[in-house]
Amino acid sequence: MENEDDVLPLLQSSPETSTSVNHPDVKLQVKGTLSIRKKNCNWESNETTENREHCDSKNHSPTLDANKVWSDINSVPRIPHIENLDSSGKSNGVKPITFTHNSSKDDDSLDDDVDSLIGRERMKIKVIQGCISKPELTFGELKLLGCSSEGFVNDDMRRILWPRLLGLKNEDLTPVDRLENVHEQIPNDVYQQILKDVVRSASHFPPGSTEEEIAAFENEMTQMICWVLHRHKKLNYYQGYNDVAATVLMVMGLQNGLYVLEQISLKFLERFMETTMEKVHQELFFIFALLERVHPTLLQHLENVELFPHFALPEYTTWYAHKYSEHRKLLHRLFDYFLGSPTLMPLYLSTVVVAHRATEIFNTTPDMGHTHKVLCTLPEDLPFETLLVDAKNLYRKYPPESIETDVRDYDNKRRQKEQQWKKTAEKNRQERERRKRLQVAVPHPRLPYRVGSYRTIAVVTVLAIGIYAFLKSSTGLN
Repeated sequence: MENEDDVLPLLQSSPETSTSVNHPDVKLQVKGTLSIRKKNCNWESNETTENREHCDSKNHSPTLDANKVWSDINSVPRIPHIENLDSSGKSNGVKPITFTHNSSKDDDSLDDDVDSLIGRERMKIKVIQGCISKPELTFGELKLLGCSSEGFVNDDMRRILWPRLLGLKNEDLTPVDRLENVHEQIPNDVYQQILKDVVRSASHFPPGSTEEEIAAFENEMTQMICWVLHRHKKLNYYQGYNDVAATVLMVMGLQNGLYVLEQISLKFLERFMETTMEKVHQELFFIFALLERVHPTLLQHLENVELFPHFALPEYTTWYAHKYSEHRKLLHRLFDYFLGSPTLMPLYLSTVVVAHRATEIFNTTPDMGHTHKVLCTLPEDLPFETLLVDAKNLYRKYPPESIETDVRDYDNKRRQKEQQWKKTAEKNRQERERRKRLQVAVPHPRLPYRVGSYRTIAVVTVLAIGIYAFLKSSTGLN
């Protein structure tokens, strides 16, 4: 049970409500009964600026967090009220495509149906509406809204707030023409790989969609990816980038999605898009360095089965878009969280997810294959809101710079182990080659006639001995 002093008052969303924001960490003083738990905020309200700066990554400078989101009062967007939000569950931001869905309420395609919003979500929408209407809103406060419980709740909200969260202004979102030929500006082999991966992204598309809708979606996703790669030659395509692009397209649509995907690529995914992923493979060992501190027994178990943390690579490089492509409500909420967090936060979330599943892992057959399969298959009922809070607390307790030495040590162990495996594999190959050469060099005696089997040899030998004995006794020879 949480203490009463762990509750931060939140503002009422209606335009008539009197509100004030007195702290850059979004401790909101309001009139009304809405509240949110402190544990769902990125920073405690009484933390110093120095601690907040320490919690930020290089790509999220504290000075940017303190800047205002809106340049002037005229740039504050109009946030729709709950009754005006998209309640059809059909468009979901991909225009001009019109999605068709079944009417079943438990279908994930109706995640954005306002009629299905629970109480917490409705309250969070009101909080967002009240916060966004303030011209002095800062980036730190906007990040808090996305990271705290329920995120931005609805894709209508995300279409307004994701660009601002990435530092994009209305004048930056100019329409782009001639996208149908943009693929000609990137290498053909890359384009062909994109086409193959885009076809495999159909799980992001709502069920019940027509072939024409799917084809239009795939075409727009391809254009979006090619446009970003054309604009930034230093970025290299990787498998999994298509899942990120699909998620952005589902929320933002094509034109605004171009700029949102571009900024996500430059600010969060750039190291995934280098020539090699060596840096990424090293960063995965943040999971081991963190497990050493929060669950050393589980870490020992994983090391005993000689399992590296590469099972988390798809989650890390796609922000779980590959794992939860069919669960759009959860996936879009995770994007809210990651867009407002340091770049390494997905690894902290992977760590708390693995620790949460410790019993399941211990009950698995203790070998590399079975353990790897379990860790690569994420359950659909993980308590993500709780896990996101745990990941934030873990980041605050063990920021990346405090465990970088351990991460390098684990990566060095990985390199040494891989060298041992390579030497063993090479030794086994040489032994097989040696045996093949011996089999060729050693001559085998050949019989002048073909013998069907060892039984034939035995029968012939017995007959020969019998004939010899008969002849010897009949001739009286000694």
